[in-house]
Amino acid sequence: MRSLRDVRAGIDGFMSAFRFATAHGLGWLFLVPALLWIGLAVGMFALLIGPVEQLSEWLAGYLELGVDPNAEGGTWALVKAWINGARELVTIVLLKLAVAYLLWKVNKYLVLVLLSPLLAYASERTEEVLTGASFPFSWGRLLHDALRGSLVALRNGFLEVLATIALWGIALVVPPVAPVVAVLLFVVSAYFYGFSMFDYIMERRRLSVRHSVRAVNDRMGAVLANGALFSVLMKVPVLGMMLAPVMGAVGAVLAERNMARSAAGPGS
Repeated sequence: MRSLRDVRAGIDGFMSAFRFATAHGLGWLFLVPALLWIGLAVGMFALLIGPVEQLSEWLAGYLELGVDPNAEGGTWALVKAWINGARELVTIVLLKLAVAYLLWKVNKYLVLVLLSPLLAYASERTEEVLTGASFPFSWGRLLHDALRGSLVALRNGFLEVLATIALWGIALVVPPVAPVVAVLLFVVSAYFYGFSMFDYIMERRRLSVRHSVRAVNDRMGAVLANGALFSVLMKVPVLGMMLAPVMGAVGAVLAERNMARSAAGPGS
């Protein structure tokens, strides 16, 4: 029964996060992940454009092999002219697709690592609004919390990779269980997403990572609900990147408040 209440608290917290953030002056937080995503894309384009141009030039030269440079017409000459004319456009399109695919693959924990200071702040400000508790700003403490968040995200990413390899290994050995493995992979992903969001709360309580794991597991229903919604939203291009991280961090605090009220009973 408690697990179901926790799941509901996790869902309600996440779904209320956007409205809560915008109502309490935290709407600007949603812009930061978008700017980060644009920065990553531009940076990767800048790094890859040179090699891609060199490759396209090599391909253009390769296409001219065996062709008489003095030939004025012919079907191949027309084809070659069309290919050379479209080469730049095709290169740009392929580059964008390649970078988009790469970002889609690596953005999961990269975003959580790079956004750790922002998410730590979002989580802290939400708790201040809810409880009236004061957390005086300190660069040292913020950096400490951000480093903790980054290390937890890296830890979770490593553990998820190991779990993914193990589950896919089982699916390869026993193919009929592949649908079950797909569900388990989603659950594993949701758990680690939710873990990262709730760990910001545990960090403020000065729990070690080991004790944080225990505390997070005690809230498994809420953690999975938060992480599942986070995971689904992250699959929406651009919009997911903008909304999911902040909604996850704010939603975890709201879920924690909901669970505390539920545990205290009616009238609390």
